[in-house]
Amino acid sequence: MGAVTPTRVCHDLLIVDDDAAQAHLFEILLEDLGLGHRCFHASGGLEALDFLRRNPPFQNAPRPEIIILDLNMPGMDGCAVLREIKRDPNLRRIPVIMFSSTISDQDFARCYQESANACIRKPNDYETNLEVVREIERFWFQTVNLP
Repeated sequence: MGAVTPTRVCHDLLIVDDDAAQAHLFEILLEDLGLGHRCFHASGGLEALDFLRRNPPFQNAPRPEIIILDLNMPGMDGCAVLREIKRDPNLRRIPVIMFSSTISDQDFARCYQESANACIRKPNDYETNLEVVREIERFWFQTVNLP
């Protein structure tokens, strides 16, 4: 009998970042790793909440298995979005990974206070970005049993 090769499952991610290039980079990194996950992008907190709550025009939006959430955004910052997600009984079980360029430990402490599942600093170079995305994928989609 031959060895069983694991099949890759396509997962849905919501990337919330006011920087469209950063969201696109996350998609490119997943592609470069050979992962066919579907990425949806919200450019701000209110749009993310509309997507998650399937408010118009997102009535047919899939429920993401992971949310990658930037902290520093104009209008509603990531911590406020996180607070709303974790207060909503229909959304609170979705893991939220704060992905930010902040250098402030206090910012991340505030996110953990609001029940972030993880906080990661955005790397500055491609190779480190690739490794971080690989580890996110490995932990959240291969190791953890998601709700």
